[in-house]
Amino acid sequence: MLKGDTILIMAALLGCYLIGSIPQAWLIARLVTGKDLRQLGSGNLGVTNTALSVARWAGLLVFLGEGLKGIGAVLLMRAAGANEFLVALGLLVAIAGTRWSIWLGGAGGRGNTVGSGGLVAISWPILVLIGLLWVILRLALRDSFRATRFGLLLWPLIFTLIGRQWWYAFFGAAMALIYLEAQRPDTDDHSIVKERWPSLWAFLTSPKRK
Repeated sequence: MLKGDTILIMAALLGCYLIGSIPQAWLIARLVTGKDLRQLGSGNLGVTNTALSVARWAGLLVFLGEGLKGIGAVLLMRAAGANEFLVALGLLVAIAGTRWSIWLGGAGGRGNTVGSGGLVAISWPILVLIGLLWVILRLALRDSFRATRFGLLLWPLIFTLIGRQWWYAFFGAAMALIYLEAQRPDTDDHSIVKERWPSLWAFLTSPKRK
């Protein structure tokens, strides 16, 4: 029979998936516009497409909510008494829940903000370093899509350098693989933002995408 601690950890992992699977962007878009966000703009169920296709304030709500989902998954695993490896696994499960939501028939967002929120709680230096790496690659390559893909390939190394434990390599590789699978050049909202608006202020103050 399973021990009580094992059952608690498994229940917490299920909870992480359910937390991640809450389709906040889809729900907000439906409430505000009455439309399916998958049929608007790029079709992504994430922060940027919500901001572009629904409203800037709606994108901010999704950003905050998705970040809290990542933090919530980490806190849930720690409350269940999980070690740090299992805490990281809980975050991966939450990202998977966001990417493949049971409530949307397996559809979902990319999980970028969920992962970022979770990393704040697990190891914020990792988040800072991958952010700096992306900026450097973006300036060097002058292409956000390629910068993201090259950066993701280096995540296992970065995670291991900061975490200094073998399982951080697995953690970084697993997150990177989920994000690589989700990234498409024809639905890259960040590239759309860069092409259409010369500055962050112009993006924030312009009307939503038609």
